[in-house]
Amino acid sequence: MCTRPNIASGLLFLAGGYRGVNNLASAFTPSTAVHDSHATPTSQSYTNGDLSSPLTTSCNPLEQKSDLHDPFEVWGKMRLGLGDGPGSNSDGVFWVGGGALYEAYSGKQLAIFEGFDIGKGVQLSDNHIRQLSRKIFWFRDPVTEEIMTEYQSQPVKPIIYDTQMIDYHRADDGSITYSVEASLRLLKDALPKMKITSQMAGPHQMMINIPVFLDIPIAEERGGGRYQAWEFYDYSIDPSFPLDRPPTAIWARQGSVPPFNSDSKAVLRFSGYRVDSYDELPERMRVEVEREYPHFKGPPRDEKEVEDFFGKR
Repeated sequence: MCTRPNIASGLLFLAGGYRGVNNLASAFTPSTAVHDSHATPTSQSYTNGDLSSPLTTSCNPLEQKSDLHDPFEVWGKMRLGLGDGPGSNSDGVFWVGGGALYEAYSGKQLAIFEGFDIGKGVQLSDNHIRQLSRKIFWFRDPVTEEIMTEYQSQPVKPIIYDTQMIDYHRADDGSITYSVEASLRLLKDALPKMKITSQMAGPHQMMINIPVFLDIPIAEERGGGRYQAWEFYDYSIDPSFPLDRPPTAIWARQGSVPPFNSDSKAVLRFSGYRVDSYDELPERMRVEVEREYPHFKGPPRDEKEVEDFFGKR
């Protein structure tokens, strides 16, 4: 008799805000499920953890021998270094990469876009993970590659999240849900519930995709109106965490990126990967960290650091 494997899903990667008059909110948001490594790959859909379609599996008994991957465990280890064995790092992990900012719809490159995130996890219970992280991204001139300080006489600043706290929960049905507990923007319950999809491509590659749509009111003292954008994130991970195949992430986005664009049409693309130490970051990023942002050498120390930061704002 053909049986169907247990399913679990839903992972938020990252959410936050842009330091400036018009904040740039973004989220690395993966989703995954427990998969039979010999199952017929189909789109697995969720709405913030709610299962909406089944995973088709083969009834061939020769194909029933498989290894299941717990998405909650894979997520905590991939994103934050939690757990034991390959892929774990109690000091936290870096996600680093780069890409470009483009003008829509000419395709003109406005800036080089690059940076990193550093985060670690706290295992509050078997079903509850807390993320403590910070991230920074710079805009560089597409010709000289120097860090940009102005664009058309308007100041350009790095995108900086000094600290964030995000919670992940394994629900009773096996899904994974999230809540943004502390960020420059109050994103808790502010993001629409979108369907997250994931699948295995063969027995060793987990593919994760999530669409994000932002439609957030801007405070009157910051000009009013609405902050709008869409984003798509694609992740690839070998759940066995081989040293020669780090997890990767691709991010595509269209929305406002002040001062380059304020009409929600600027296009960002970003390709990133995970490294496990500060020394593995590109040298020119480390130069900037040493010069102005030394606290970005590591993640927030603990929840108190996060709470103290927001308490001073």
